[in-house]
Amino acid sequence: MILSLHAQASLFLLTILMGGCMGLLYDGLRVFRHALHHKPFWVQLEDGLFWLLAVFLVFSVMLSASAGEIRFFTILGLFGGMGLYFLTLSRFVIAVSDHIIRLAKYIVGLFWRIVTTPFRLLYLLFRRPLGKVGRFCGKQRKKLLQSCKLCVKMIVHHIRLDWRMLRRK
Repeated sequence: MILSLHAQASLFLLTILMGGCMGLLYDGLRVFRHALHHKPFWVQLEDGLFWLLAVFLVFSVMLSASAGEIRFFTILGLFGGMGLYFLTLSRFVIAVSDHIIRLAKYIVGLFWRIVTTPFRLLYLLFRRPLGKVGRFCGKQRKKLLQSCKLCVKMIVHHIRLDWRMLRRK
C-alpha cells in the first residue's frame, strides 16, 4: 500500500505520540514500583507484561493505520517518542507522582490514627487494671494446674497400689 506524503507524516506523528504514551505508561509502572517495593521476579514479570502490551498496541495501531506495514520511520517514531518523553516529561511526571503518593500515604496514615485513637485511649485506660486481672488469673491458673498435677499424682499412686494388690491375688 502506497501512502501519500501527508499520510506518512501523520503516521510518523502518530507513532511519536504512541511512543510518548508508552513512555508514560512505563512511568506509571515505575511509580507503582516506587509506591510498593517488589522483588526482582515481579519486576521482570511486570516488564514482560508491559512489553507484551506495548507490542499488541503497536501491532493494532500499525494494522489500522498502515495496513500492517511496518516501516523504518514508524519504528523511529516509536523510539523517538519514547526518548523524547523520557528526556522531557519523565522526571516531572515521576516527581509529581511521588509527591501525590507521599500525600496519599500521609492522609491514609492520618485517617488511620484518627480511627484508632479511641481504641488506643481505651487501651491506655484499661491496661493497668487488665494487667492486674491477667496476673491474678495467671497465678490462679498456676495454682489450679498444680492442684490438678497433685490430684493426678494421687490418682496414679492409688491406681498403682490397686494394681499391685490385683497382681498379688
